[in-house]
Amino acid sequence: MKKLTLLSILLLTIFSAGAQAEKQNEAEKLMDRISKRYKAFKSIKADFVYTIENKQQKSQEKQRGNLLVKGNKFRLDIANQLIICDNKTIWTYSREVNEVQIDNYSPKTGAIRIDDIFTMYGKGFLYKTLETKKENGKEIVTLELTPKDKKKKFFKIKVIVDKTNQTIISSQVFDKSGTVHTYLVTNQVPNLKFEDNQFLFDPKKFPGIEIVDLR
Repeated sequence: MKKLTLLSILLLTIFSAGAQAEKQNEAEKLMDRISKRYKAFKSIKADFVYTIENKQQKSQEKQRGNLLVKGNKFRLDIANQLIICDNKTIWTYSREVNEVQIDNYSPKTGAIRIDDIFTMYGKGFLYKTLETKKENGKEIVTLELTPKDKKKKFFKIKVIVDKTNQTIISSQVFDKSGTVHTYLVTNQVPNLKFEDNQFLFDPKKFPGIEIVDLR
């Protein structure tokens, strides 16, 4: 009888582990398809709401912004900042003080960048499906991504995707510092035509601007 009980537990454990692995595989395949879809776009324009929340400090800040991406170039307009990058140089303009800082562009390894919110979900994560529901005729899936590299500054990401249209609705990045960054995409349009000069900063358009060159 004991042998049968042990065998039953063993079989249950094996089948349970297999089911969990299958679910992770499905979640990983879904994010892989969505990430590849975004990477295939020649460009994308997105409007979003960016929220920074720290529950320990009981603080929350909400900002609206828009993002243009063309290949490795981006233009980010959020709050009082305009950040433009042509993949070589990055300009950070502050409207409050009418100042622009110019620096060589060097993406930080392991950091979550707001200009990368559509394509940061590739390899390097463990995947889990938290919830699947129908909403307005669409299949909405909530996924949890845990980085395999424990040296990352964040310990998990929650992503809500529209599985029907294979688009990202929102993502939450949980920092080890206790801060949660939420990106809610309110509108997104792919493959628009952007001129290259949209990803260059022209100081002539800002009379009296102070230029700080850090290169």
